[in-house]
Amino acid sequence: MLLRRPRRGRRHPDGDRRGPHSWRRWRKRRPFAGGLLIMASGVVLASFVVMPVELMIQTGVGGVSSLLFGGMLVVLGLVTWFTPDQHVVTGAMAGFLGLGALILSNLGGLVVGTLLALVGGGLAFAWRPVARPSRRT
Repeated sequence: MLLRRPRRGRRHPDGDRRGPHSWRRWRKRRPFAGGLLIMASGVVLASFVVMPVELMIQTGVGGVSSLLFGGMLVVLGLVTWFTPDQHVVTGAMAGFLGLGALILSNLGGLVVGTLLALVGGGLAFAWRPVARPSRRT
């Protein structure tokens, strides 16, 4: 037992090891909390107007714009996660969409959706990438 070689994890083609730490490594290399809050704000905005399309059209701008703003915020959250180099653009857009939702869509999901969008957009905007440790040869 003491003379055995230590087991090494399988290597992924790009050099990263697979295992329990790969999720943590993926999460640390991107604005994860900002993207999560942006997507949560989109879900909150869209969930307040879940109704048949005929009723939503009769309610007017509030119903339709809630779904549009909610969908755009969910897409911005996903873009924030999967293209972390765009964190400044997606963070600013999320803040602007959150403020627009406050005016156009039922007080921005009763203000909760707007606050989530503003906080998530701020976190995404302010995120800075962590320097990767140097590989010793």
